[in-house]
Amino acid sequence: MTTSTLPQAHATTVAQPRPTTVRGTADHLPVLALVAPLLLFGHGILDWVDGLGRGGFDDSVSAAPGPLALAAGALLVASVAAFAWLTTSLGSRAEHLPVAVPTALLAAFGAGATGAVWLGRVTGLLGDTIPTALSVGGGVLTGLALALVLGALAVEGRMPVGSLALASVAAVVIALPWGLGPLGALLLLIALGPLTRVAEPA
Repeated sequence: MTTSTLPQAHATTVAQPRPTTVRGTADHLPVLALVAPLLLFGHGILDWVDGLGRGGFDDSVSAAPGPLALAAGALLVASVAAFAWLTTSLGSRAEHLPVAVPTALLAAFGAGATGAVWLGRVTGLLGDTIPTALSVGGGVLTGLALALVLGALAVEGRMPVGSLALASVAAVVIALPWGLGPLGALLLLIALGPLTRVAEPA
């Protein structure tokens, strides 16, 4: 009876590390789903305050970026990078739609472009007169990649359709030229709420 019990105990011990590994790779998803919108919210607040200090949201005002503008840019870079990481992690969860690789590349390119534009402004290589498509293009690409992943997960039943709809509303609010970035970031935080409650695999 002793010899028949030992193999079962050994098999149970060997099988333990597998769920631990899966759980370890999923732990960062709730954090990213929370941190990325909050970083975007902080960027929106600093950008709004900086705009008030320079006389409102008048793009015709040409001035060297001040500390608030630089800090807002840094938060934007961090937020886009966090969204790119979130997109890559979520894309690998899609089982039937092949969105993982293209969305990861698109999100990474968008994050890199956002960082390059911010560095260009910090070093003085790029001024405030650069085209809007260049200044916001990186964030738009990363947002598009995230939207594709969320859409794929919604189709596969892994993400509530309501979250996808609310994320779309948040994207529209952020895109409006009325300085509503903080509101859009909060809507996005609510939309990504289900990701902060990802169930751990058994």
